[in-house]
Amino acid sequence: MDFVFVIDDIAGLQPCHDTSVALMEAAQQHGHRILITTAARLGYCDGNATALCCPVTLRPAVRHEQQWIIDPEWFKLGPASLYRLSDAAAVFMRTDPPVDAQYLRATYLLDLVDATRTLMVNSPSGVRNANEKLFALRLPELGPPTVITADRPTIRATLAEWGRAVLKPTDGMAGRGILVLDRADPNVGSMLDTATDRGRCQVVVQRWLPEAAHGDRRVIVLDGRPAGVVRRIAVQGDFRCNMAAGAAPVADAVTDRDREICARLAPLLRQHGLHFVGIDVIGGCLTEVNVTSPTGIREIDALTGSHLAEDVISWAGQHCQAMVRTA
Repeated sequence: MDFVFVIDDIAGLQPCHDTSVALMEAAQQHGHRILITTAARLGYCDGNATALCCPVTLRPAVRHEQQWIIDPEWFKLGPASLYRLSDAAAVFMRTDPPVDAQYLRATYLLDLVDATRTLMVNSPSGVRNANEKLFALRLPELGPPTVITADRPTIRATLAEWGRAVLKPTDGMAGRGILVLDRADPNVGSMLDTATDRGRCQVVVQRWLPEAAHGDRRVIVLDGRPAGVVRRIAVQGDFRCNMAAGAAPVADAVTDRDREICARLAPLLRQHGLHFVGIDVIGGCLTEVNVTSPTGIREIDALTGSHLAEDVISWAGQHCQAMVRTA
């Protein structure tokens, strides 16, 4: 089968870390043809959504002592050609945020692919509608107390009540722009001016969870069920538990609370066509639902010896075959 991956420039990916690479490797090992493209190379022609695609051959990473070893020349590209996306068995939309105008255009074009014939991971409309910082608020009882506002006095009043809080931009990733607010910090006013663009841009403010000192947990969710988890521990002198910010991955295991959260989320995820997501959990509280390019599979497989990438591709292959049978 043809599996198309809409990714960022492959030369900029980190093969020891990026889940997209792990999925492409697993798809190749299953015998599928791997085609890659970018959001900017999507288009429409002769009544079909198209993409300028390159076939790619990968030299899979090798696991050794809980780490991945890669060949410096880990991929080889074939010639680019225009490809009709309706001919793909599956399309994996895995472009990193922000969900800007370019990203939105890509989702509109992917909307034109017949999702009854081609598996979309994830649904372009689902990705478009599920803001990663706000989607969890559909089930507020699962997360920490949260305020969304651009109003600086409201944030100050909330901080005065809570004592400590975490502020996040609504469109960030990899820990960028996240701040810890403390009511005793004389810099709070300046921080709020910058973060809200002087009251013109909403931000997410969540009550500080003391359990964050022990890291946060990225749970990989496949078809509404927890498939694996990794704990991320912030580096000394930083509070951000993002691997892109230097946090260290530590082996962990799925808990009953993870299963409970996923069971509550599953109907919403299926409703929006969000088959493969990563949720962030701190102290049993759901803090984010990552739907654009959730990562963590490389670390989980390296630390635990699991085969999550193969599990995802096996699941996708089975769904593609079922779609063919019912067509």
